[in-house]
Amino acid sequence: MVGVSYGYRVARFLEIETGLSVGFQPREELCNRFGCYDPNDRYYWIPLGVRLVSPLVAGRLELSVGGGGLLQRYAVSNPDSGYGSISQNGFGGYVSAGAAVALDHRRRFWVGATPRLLLANPEFRRLRFFTITGDVGFRF
Repeated sequence: MVGVSYGYRVARFLEIETGLSVGFQPREELCNRFGCYDPNDRYYWIPLGVRLVSPLVAGRLELSVGGGGLLQRYAVSNPDSGYGSISQNGFGGYVSAGAAVALDHRRRFWVGATPRLLLANPEFRRLRFFTITGDVGFRF
């Protein structure tokens, strides 16, 4: 999974966040009596929500929690396999928590980790994903 995100602080401890994350090849190979098919698939997730940010701990550590809405797109780039088109869209939500550490005294460069629970609801399905990402950030 790779992604980019953007956050805007509307208040000292409140941030509006959005982004785009892409999960590559998440689906396993599908097999039946006629053979196996490996879908060249992707999940695209676009979250939009708020994040509550704690005051700095020890001058460099920042903790946060957040959540909001989620748009999910599942796409297959090789659908001509006899399985038909299995691309789909869905809406849902997400919750996240995070920890980040400033690398410099001006607090411009940050590294951290963010676990997320993604809850998507395409037609007739309920999908749940748990991800942990390593984050590299620049603040201006």
